[in-house]
Amino acid sequence: MSKGLDIVFVVSSPDNPPSLAYESGLTIGIAIPLITIAFFSRTYVRIFIKRSWIFEDWLAFIAWAGTIAYCGIMEATMTHHGGQHAWDITIEQAHEAAYWFNVASIEYGVIICFTKLAILWLYRRYFSPIRWSVFDIIIVSLITILIGFYGVTSFVKIFECSPRARIEDKSIPGTCIDVSRLLNTSGMFNTITDFLILLLPVHAVWKLQLTPIKKVYIVLIFTFGLCAPVFSMIGFVVRLRISGNPDTTWNQPEILLWGAAELTSGNLVVCAPEVGALLNRRARRTNLKRPTTSILQASAARVAEARAAHRKKGQNACYYELEEGQLYGSQSHPDDSIDSKTRIYEPKHGSVQVRHDITISRQ
Repeated sequence: MSKGLDIVFVVSSPDNPPSLAYESGLTIGIAIPLITIAFFSRTYVRIFIKRSWIFEDWLAFIAWAGTIAYCGIMEATMTHHGGQHAWDITIEQAHEAAYWFNVASIEYGVIICFTKLAILWLYRRYFSPIRWSVFDIIIVSLITILIGFYGVTSFVKIFECSPRARIEDKSIPGTCIDVSRLLNTSGMFNTITDFLILLLPVHAVWKLQLTPIKKVYIVLIFTFGLCAPVFSMIGFVVRLRISGNPDTTWNQPEILLWGAAELTSGNLVVCAPEVGALLNRRARRTNLKRPTTSILQASAARVAEARAAHRKKGQNACYYELEEGQLYGSQSHPDDSIDSKTRIYEPKHGSVQVRHDITISRQ
């Protein structure tokens, strides 16, 4: 009995070949502005508001700069015929695409490691005030595992073929590891660690003495990267789908797109808490209403009425209206040796400040 063979005929179109260049440009056009705005907002908060710059901030900087570099390498891969079908390009062009894909995959492993380290250092600062507690040990263990795994896989990617020139030109005599198996292992590890990192703040926040609404709000801020494990899971599925497919010049660059999405979401996770604090600060300033002259005069009239109404309780009673409709009482007992003055200031941001200066002179 003979078995039937499925034969697929492909028509080459070298003049106008399909390409992933448009998808790559769209990804880069979204990723770079998003992470740049988020990073510089975070930097502004850290330097000018909190006046602090720690090791975590350097990790965030490397993650941002490395993601920018990754986008540049991905674009270079597409420029050198990556993201095109093997039957639409020449052998030399396929060699160029293979070289740049290898460079991009190495750079991805290094930068995704720094990005996850920055997230874990952020969690340690916010949720692990007691060093070497159970939660802190979990974070440190994840940090160690990440450094070990990505360090080993990056080394393997650099020397995946012997000699190294065989990475781009398989006609050169030598040996190579199974790249598909390496990519699948890396994708599975990314997905598992992304979900573990996602669940860490949920467990920590739920132990805080906060209202359920505030807990949900904080969790949403710190799990802003929910899209990160989603992107890594999609990337893992793509790796499994293309495993063993000979059309590597099209399939392998497709993985880079999901890697860019994962790096972008990771950067946003690192910046989200600080950017959220900046937005809350500006919202509070915006909600402050600057009192007009009529409001101040009406308030002064109410203060005078309140003082007159309370004179029966004591001649030294003073009442200041810090907010419209609210009186705050204070009691003083000045004598000949005490100079007491009350001043009302109208600062820049529209609130009213009341200062009570008391000068005590020695006889």
